[in-house]
Amino acid sequence: MNRVIDGLNILIEGNKENQPIIFVHGFPFDHTIWNDVITNLENRYFCISYDIRGFGDSEHRSGQYTMESFVDDLELVITKFELKDVIVCGFSMGGYITLRANERLGNFKALILANTMTTSDSDEAKIKRAAAIKKIDIEGVDSFLEQFLNVAFSKKYITQHPKEMEDMKNKILRFSSIGIKGGLLAMISRTDTTKSLKNIDIPTLLISAKDDAIIAPKVMENMAKVIKKSKYVELKNSGHVSMLENPKDFLKTLEEFLKEL
Repeated sequence: MNRVIDGLNILIEGNKENQPIIFVHGFPFDHTIWNDVITNLENRYFCISYDIRGFGDSEHRSGQYTMESFVDDLELVITKFELKDVIVCGFSMGGYITLRANERLGNFKALILANTMTTSDSDEAKIKRAAAIKKIDIEGVDSFLEQFLNVAFSKKYITQHPKEMEDMKNKILRFSSIGIKGGLLAMISRTDTTKSLKNIDIPTLLISAKDDAIIAPKVMENMAKVIKKSKYVELKNSGHVSMLENPKDFLKTLEEFLKEL
């Protein structure tokens, strides 16, 4: 069932009496990257996914986003559905949102962090994102997106799944360029959440991927060493977008962690 709250497109599946899990997608995708995961969990959990503002079917408005405003939207979802003891699952940029939300809001039951990191952008990374915004302004989203997807997905997946890649590209091209540039701005300005890792005292699952060309597995392995109640898993046969490239092992890892809770 879809709901729209303050311009956010939200998908709700499952019984509200069950354990709530909020799934937060990454840049520049939408909530549908979680579809297969939610289909396998909705009979046992109350699953909520939503399009981050500016992506999918959520409103883009001004496009002047910050990570703080993205956390505001996550807090809005939690408040509107009166959720308690929430498990938050964040992928990539969704992980940045999740980590900052844990600092700011707390009171989560557990965290699931997929293909993400804690550090803020280096000067080099900021310059690259600024160049991406300029590229979108001059050439449109198509050229930028082609380059991004070739890094986000492994060469093997791109070769073996041409239709899925084309469908993904066409879907994202329907999003507003204002929202995509806003997402880049939010990542440029995000704060560093590394120091707060030692304060995380709830079960935390960290999922990385062997062939992730955006966030190296070692980055997440080092995060796991600092978090007290962490479980680290490195998936094989996957690039950055692990829930799509290796859905079987991603789901197995997720379900094992949830059962342990």
